[in-house]
Amino acid sequence: MTDYEPVFQRYERLAPLDPSATPVAILVAGAPGAGKSTLAEGLARELRAAVFSMDWQLGALTPFRVLTDENVDPLAETMLIAALARQLQLGLDVVLDVTGHEVASRDRYRRVAESLGARFVGVECVCSDADAHRSRVESRDRGIPGWRPTVPWEHVVRMQGLWEAWPEPHLVLDSAKQDAETSLKQVLEAVAAARNASR
Repeated sequence: MTDYEPVFQRYERLAPLDPSATPVAILVAGAPGAGKSTLAEGLARELRAAVFSMDWQLGALTPFRVLTDENVDPLAETMLIAALARQLQLGLDVVLDVTGHEVASRDRYRRVAESLGARFVGVECVCSDADAHRSRVESRDRGIPGWRPTVPWEHVVRMQGLWEAWPEPHLVLDSAKQDAETSLKQVLEAVAAARNASR
């Protein structure tokens, strides 16, 4: 348990406002440049759902100089969990766009979703072509206010090394082997199956 675990657990004690609602929480995780933001934003448009991105959260905080090496990860995660919990409490679908490289973080998102009666769909985005992945990372500019346009390739490699295996059933989508439209279709099918399972 981290020092921040009691903060995270507050959101697991919330109750849905309409117990009959069965929203879906979709966690789109993976290293930078693997295609997760493209997928998350496509899902948000198709489902008319809110999408919450860790980079957008951090970009909003950067001008206030409140981020430190010690608090950046728990602060960003708390903001994401709070946003996730409130949307699900209202019975609305949510898409999370995060690196999600730690088992503990993925478990926290799932527990909050399930405690609020939501169906949880996990998606791991990868890119098996290192050259294409690097080119994508180094040429992009995401246009997030307050946040850097991209990250160094070395950061991507470091994040890949920190990835902890995801033992629970989830989708693994390789952006080097299929286009964004195909990936989007696969996740939408998984969302539909999750909804049907709740009936």
